[in-house]
Amino acid sequence: MVRLTATEVARSFSRVMSRVSAGEEIEIVRNGAPIAELRPARARPTVSTERWRNMIETAPPIDDDFARDVEQGRAAFGPPSGAWPS
Repeated sequence: MVRLTATEVARSFSRVMSRVSAGEEIEIVRNGAPIAELRPARARPTVSTERWRNMIETAPPIDDDFARDVEQGRAAFGPPSGAWPS
């Protein structure tokens, strides 16, 4: 892992991000002490459009009790605390 100072990272942020994007891991230090590590983000698994459609088409039908189950679940958890809780 490469060590860079916070100042070096700040001065060449775009170049540092390119290095990380290429797979490099970078430790950021301030006054000689590690304060952060940069590494490439893990790829998230995705589902193709074709696979998604197939999953929806082959999903079992919703039973008659589904709406009741949803209402019971909502009652158990109460109303949402806000439109977009963080």
